Amino acid sequence: MSTYLQTYGEGDERRGRIIRILVLSAIALLIVAWILYLILHNYSEKKTVQHFLDQVNARQYQQAYADFGCTDKTPCPNYDYQRFLRDWAPQKPITSPWRIVSLDGCKQFVTINVQAGGTELESLAVERGTHTVMYAPSAECQEPKWHWKQFFQRLFGGKQS
Repeated sequence: MSTYLQTYGEGDERRGRIIRILVLSAIALLIVAWILYLILHNYSEKKTVQHFLDQVNARQYQQAYADFGCTDKTPCPNYDYQRFLRDWAPQKPITSPWRIVSLDGCKQFVTINVQAGGTELESLAVERGTHTVMYAPSAECQEPKWHWKQFFQRLFGGKQS
């Protein structure tokens, strides 16, 4: 009888260990997926603005104006090329190239704040579907949402943006 009861419960321990590993793996996978979503959710819009800024920094203003959504086929009635040049051309006292300072994702667009040395902060928006660059209505998204970045900065310390 001792050999019969020696293996009693071994299957339950193994089954419990397998279930624990599966549950922990699923939780870890969900956490990794959530982090990747937060990091990559606005990636294409950020690349659109980076391309626009690269063109402005390279003084290719005609291509940058086209990225702004203003072309010969679809002109911008309230934002002509001369005004675009006044806003982005080298007449401004720029001491360093334009760069992305921060971004904030909304449902319809992504607000991206850019700045060059010696200039004020400019808030651009990129429409999610068309990837058209335009001026943003404000420096931050105005719709109610959870601000994950600020939450973790407050929780773990660090510079607040």
